[in-house]
Amino acid sequence: MSAADTSPYGGFAGKRLALVESMLHSAFYDGIQAARAHGAEIWLLLRGEDWYTGGRPFREHPLSDVDRVLHVDTHDWRAIAAALGDGSGTPLVDGVMSFSDYHTEATARAAEHLGLPSQGLDAVRAANHKHLLRAALDGDPANLRWRLVTAEPELEEALVHVGLPCIAKPPSEAISYGVRKCATAAEAAAAWHELSAVRKSLRGQPRPGHVLFEEYASGFEVSVESMTAGGKTHFFGATSKDLHRTTLLEEGHSFPLALDGDTWDEVRGCVERALKAIGYRQGPAHTEVMVTADGPRIVEVNPRLPAHMISTMVSDVCGTDPHLDAKLLALGGAPEPGRPGSGPAGGAAVHVLFPEEPGEFTAVSGVPEAEALGARVHLHAEPGDRVATRLDNSASVGFVYAHGADAAAALATVRAAAARIRIDTRKEGRR
Repeated sequence: MSAADTSPYGGFAGKRLALVESMLHSAFYDGIQAARAHGAEIWLLLRGEDWYTGGRPFREHPLSDVDRVLHVDTHDWRAIAAALGDGSGTPLVDGVMSFSDYHTEATARAAEHLGLPSQGLDAVRAANHKHLLRAALDGDPANLRWRLVTAEPELEEALVHVGLPCIAKPPSEAISYGVRKCATAAEAAAAWHELSAVRKSLRGQPRPGHVLFEEYASGFEVSVESMTAGGKTHFFGATSKDLHRTTLLEEGHSFPLALDGDTWDEVRGCVERALKAIGYRQGPAHTEVMVTADGPRIVEVNPRLPAHMISTMVSDVCGTDPHLDAKLLALGGAPEPGRPGSGPAGGAAVHVLFPEEPGEFTAVSGVPEAEALGARVHLHAEPGDRVATRLDNSASVGFVYAHGADAAAALATVRAAAARIRIDTRKEGRR
């Protein structure tokens, strides 16, 4: 970086930014290096390294390439605040943020304690605990019928209210972990017994075993990518979603999705109302919306950037960098987000690679053939890794990414490219 950075991200120069944990995959690691390239000093707070390394040396992981690594109980906002303060209440950094669903709440509380820019503690809490989001949307036509079931005798009334089919999910989880579609009362009861027995989050935080039951909304799902600053929300656009086989896992995305004007206005309007309902002050949001025959319905609000290379699609199409925009906001800056048509690509798409069977990842074939079609293949698993051990978004082993004249063309490219790739696994105990 030159001494005088005149780019829109010159505000990073000389600033210290603390990141509490991270989401996985290269887009989030590259975002750290982009901020450092503009002069920011990055402190990384981790509770443990195995979540990222799988037992390999942390020094070999991209997350180790920061200015300081602090080992802190990142489940505890007090520990975060103590690590980032001088003991007298003065912060040692200029901003703190997290893209990890399991740590955005503790991070927001630490930021407010230290007097640093914050998304808003109540807003993050409502987004992360989905029953609080439902309560905040009470009376909004984009809400769904719902019940939080805290004990088994409540289940019958919940199903009468919500109806069948329905969705059962842990109210405070991420990456589609534990999401179940229930067609019958028996399936709903089975989901209750399964999910109420889970008393820790994937990151080890205690959970009370409550289960959220929601009305099943029939239609097509999109996500809306946005950035809020000073209470005003900038919308990048909508992203398409394709599901993996019969699961609720996301397998394909394209951006920007071409919705007709009236539908886009309705979708954007309901997302804006949802963000205002929870009091979201600033930061990126990845809001999932089901577009039904009766209008859009809010599925969930994620107070962070999206995974699955969606932020890369936004960057390539809109000519902006959501990772830098979000970090600049956390430092008190004022980013200038772009819009579709401002970037080098008319559209972009990504296909998520899932193995056929869980087990030990042994080999991948077809990558040269896929890339010959104009796609890029990004693998985040390697031979020897255990993959697809849970039925959630962690089951993916990589992405196929492409540009196109528009989103539809890019999606056709990644689908054709992904069809040429084979992921081989071996069940444990089999040689």
